[in-house]
Amino acid sequence: MARLIVTALSEDTVAAPGNRLSNYICVSVTDAEGTPVAGLTADNFKVDPMVAAPGGAALRINSFFKGRLPGFYYLNVTPANMGTWKHGVYIFAVVVEKGKDQGQTLASVLMD
Repeated sequence: MARLIVTALSEDTVAAPGNRLSNYICVSVTDAEGTPVAGLTADNFKVDPMVAAPGGAALRINSFFKGRLPGFYYLNVTPANMGTWKHGVYIFAVVVEKGKDQGQTLASVLMD
């Protein structure tokens, strides 16, 4: 098993309290030597809201896009079960697995 270096940032550009629009999580994945890890799919990613705004909880990856540069990915997440975003801070655990290689990080966003 090898380590993947994962970094992520989240932005609520269109997501807002009371709606179900996508919250963007931009993810960079490199191997231990710093080489971009290309060719990942949505199945390689898991996102879990470790801390959710009061009344907010489960979410799902709604869509997935590869970035223009190798090793960059966009995850668009939405509340699960017809829920809506709630006002407050969300902290997401982001896990990436490719075969036996894995890495993880945290990303946060203020829904306002």
